[in-house]
Order: sequence, then C-alpha cells, then structure tokens
Amino acid sequence: MFKLMSQLSLTGLLLLPAMLLQANPIRVVTEYRGFYQLQNNDGSLGGYATEVVQALFAITGDTPLFEINSWGRSFHEASSNNNVLIYSLSLNPERAELFDCVAELNKEQLFFWALKGNIKQPLNVLDDLRHYRIAVSIASNPDQYLTGQGFTRLFRTSTPEYALSMLYKNRVDMIISVEKPINNQVEQLGYDVSQLSKVFQLEELNHPLCIAFNRNSDAALRERYRQAFASLQQNGTLAQIRKRWQLDHH
Repeated sequence: MFKLMSQLSLTGLLLLPAMLLQANPIRVVTEYRGFYQLQNNDGSLGGYATEVVQALFAITGDTPLFEINSWGRSFHEASSNNNVLIYSLSLNPERAELFDCVAELNKEQLFFWALKGNIKQPLNVLDDLRHYRIAVSIASNPDQYLTGQGFTRLFRTSTPEYALSMLYKNRVDMIISVEKPINNQVEQLGYDVSQLSKVFQLEELNHPLCIAFNRNSDAALRERYRQAFASLQQNGTLAQIRKRWQLDHH
C-alpha cells in the first residue's frame, strides 16, 4: 500500500510541473486604440481585440497581466522580453522577422485622412505625399514604412488621439488610420466626423493585425496560443465576437 502511495505521489510530482506550465501569468502589452482596445466606463480594458485575447486566456488557463502603454513602449517591451504577448500588432515584413503571429484579429485597410478641402492636388502615387505634414504613432507600421521610404515630414505622436487633435488644429495635413477606429476616436474627442476625408490608400500598409509573441519566446507557449485561437475559430466564439463588433467574417 505504501509503495502504491509512493508511486502515486511521485506521479503527482511529475505531473505538477506540466500543470504549472499550463497556467502561468503572462504579461500582455497593448495601447488604447479605436474599437480594438477601449477603456470601458468602469476603467477596465475592453474592445474587440481585448475580447479575443480574453477568450484565448479562458482556453489556455493562463492569467493575463495587462499593461496599457504608448505603442512605442509596448512594442519595445514585447520585442525585448520573451513570453510577452502583444496586440494589436500590424505584421509588416520587418515585424514578421521579430514576431510570431499566433492569432489574426483582422485584415486592416489603412487610409490617409485629411480635413475636407485641405488637399488641393490629386494624390496618385506615394511621392505625391512627400511635402505634406503627416502624423504617425511612434514605432507604428506607417511610421516604419514611411521612414523607410525617406519621408522627412513625419510628426510622431504617442497616441492616435493626439494625432487626430493635431489634424483638426491644422498642425498636420494628414493622419493614417483604419476607418472604423478613426470614426470612434473622432466622436470620443468631440470633433466633426463629416470634416474627415479619405485622400489616399497605400496597399503596402495593409497587413494582418495580430496577437503575437516575439520569436525568441517559448515555442510550446506560442503553439498553445495558436491552438487556442484555432479552437475559437472552430467553436464559433470568434465569429460571435466579430459579429458583436460588426466585423465581417473572414
């Protein structure tokens, strides 16, 4: 009997590390951004992307430790520290070398926006935009791309809301955003949505919006979240969340 109990105890001890690996606190870094990451009335973090992240954690059993930073800070934390989850990350080719996308939240269509009547000349190619003042979030996908293209009149802001304020105060000529988040942000800031106009779209800026870990993160951890996302897709949970946020299925 004692031998059997010893064997059972040993088996339990052997299983314990595996169980602990399946239930870890995970740092989660993000920013407030349109309808993806919203501050709820009670101060908690909500939004479409946040709901997907929370659904993933419900499956993995891990505990999310949310941190709301500027995008530049969140990007630095996730790229510099292993096993830190970041969302919502636009996965451009440069970032794909650093990050593993474990869940695709959306396919973004980014537009350049201006106030109606402020852009007099037709904008046909990217070079037509070089002499305009463009506000971009620090370390954002548009910031990285336009910097790489040699744009020099970029005004880097810590938040999308600050960029919007600069646009409405005529301190910049253009900002870059997805349509749904920008409408939400304009209304929250009390500006007139009808003054906004899409003036240009650049396909090179359209990338999958992801939940990701850096590529040096634990491979088993990354795979666990990839499988959790596959479960959300298969059991209909993702479709329900997308419908609630009025997003088309993909």
